[in-house]
Amino acid sequence: MQTLNVAEAGITYLFRCIQYYAEGCSYFLLYFLALLWIGLKSEKRMRQMFLPQAVMLLATVLNPVFPVILNRIFDVNKEYYRFLWIVPVGICISAAAVLLVCDHVKGTLRKGIAVLALVLIFVSGGTFIYKDGYVRAENLYKMPTELLEVSRIIHEDTDVPFPKAMFEYDYHMLIRQYDASILLPCGRDEYLDALSNGITEEQLENELYARLLAVAALGMEVGLDDFYEAMEHTNTEYFVLTKGNPAVSYLKKAGLWEAGSTANHVVLRYDMKEPWVFTLEDYSKIWGSD
Repeated sequence: MQTLNVAEAGITYLFRCIQYYAEGCSYFLLYFLALLWIGLKSEKRMRQMFLPQAVMLLATVLNPVFPVILNRIFDVNKEYYRFLWIVPVGICISAAAVLLVCDHVKGTLRKGIAVLALVLIFVSGGTFIYKDGYVRAENLYKMPTELLEVSRIIHEDTDVPFPKAMFEYDYHMLIRQYDASILLPCGRDEYLDALSNGITEEQLENELYARLLAVAALGMEVGLDDFYEAMEHTNTEYFVLTKGNPAVSYLKKAGLWEAGSTANHVVLRYDMKEPWVFTLEDYSKIWGSD
């Protein structure tokens, strides 16, 4: 989803967005068929509930020209798919199915149509949680076990309560959910932008976190003086990379040393010239009892 670009895709952006969002357009096709059925066969009250909103959505969110126009005002590449959340696909399909089965079909045929509809939904509806069978979670946090090990290694090695670390993409996104006490030198949007559009020379010169992203996300080798400056000024102590990442040798050449490792990841530490201690505001007086 994050790799789509409105400027490049044009009016096909919406259809590609739907395809990524729903892993195919089957559910949205069912949505349009449901609207057609409701418009032709339902009573006035149901038409009032579903058709006006459908017209509004077709004129805006589901209009292929709409994201192109909207993108000229502000960047919607990473957010447009969220508009699809407001389309009442599930409710509309369910309402049309009830109308079909309960009001227009009787007897055994009713059950047959219900079963057929259920089968079609499962066949055409994309990927399901249990498509590969029930997979037991590795731990109660439902996170990769190695991520938990990485967190433990960093906290056992660091001298500060809130260390800052740079990760490869997957772990960079997950560590925020598992261990918020490990801080990050850049946010989600900056990381996604680097993966989608690369990093320019101007960014490397003016944005310190971009130098760290260049190493972790793109495997680039920046000048060592520039790299040290970025590590010091962003207060980043650790890099966590997969063992096969070519950037590991660059970081070791830059003087980072191995603080620990897991089966597939290595935790490299940079010795700060002036250790930085992040502190949280103490609101205990506000929360405390009178």
